Amino acid sequence: MNTFPLEFSKHVGFCIIAIAFFLFQFYRQGFKYQLLTAAAIGATLLLYVNDSSGWRYGIGIIEAVLLVLIFVIMAKEKKNAEKKAQAEKDNKASDSAPSEAPETAVNGEGKNE
Repeated sequence: MNTFPLEFSKHVGFCIIAIAFFLFQFYRQGFKYQLLTAAAIGATLLLYVNDSSGWRYGIGIIEAVLLVLIFVIMAKEKKNAEKKAQAEKDNKASDSAPSEAPETAVNGEGKNE
């Protein structure tokens, strides 16, 4: 059965390389969509398990659901990363800015005389 323009051995090789890449990226960056992408790529190999059209449509539905999940999770994680970067930027700016509060002695009296 030749479902793809690639031969079976080339398809398996591509899948192994792509899955390894996305697992490495998940290890490095920790985004959940990378795991889902690796799963979606691996799921394409399920087409070789059975020849029936029902099986193919089932795999197609699974792939479509995974793709939608990947894009939804990717958008959420991007928003969270932007918020985190903005918060870190704000924290750096507030740490480097001089304090405007007057210095006070331990007993509450001001040092400005």
